[in-house]
Amino acid sequence: MALRPLRFFTGDADFIQKYYPELYRAIEPTLSEDRLLVKLNTREQWDELENLFVDEIAGSTTENGELTENGIKLESILDCA
Repeated sequence: MALRPLRFFTGDADFIQKYYPELYRAIEPTLSEDRLLVKLNTREQWDELENLFVDEIAGSTTENGELTENGIKLESILDCA
């Protein structure tokens, strides 16, 4: 059973491609032509993508452990997706 797709706003996929290329490589195969939807077919796909998002967010911190601007934006993309 297919899951609902992840929904991006205009520019979100470009942001991910520029700043988080490993994450982008994971979403690229199922990214829609307009770059606004990521099709998910299984729960395992969702879990894998969620883990990649969380890992990238966790790695986007300052020396004090605060999220960087990019980390905050990536967290927002995941929350809205």
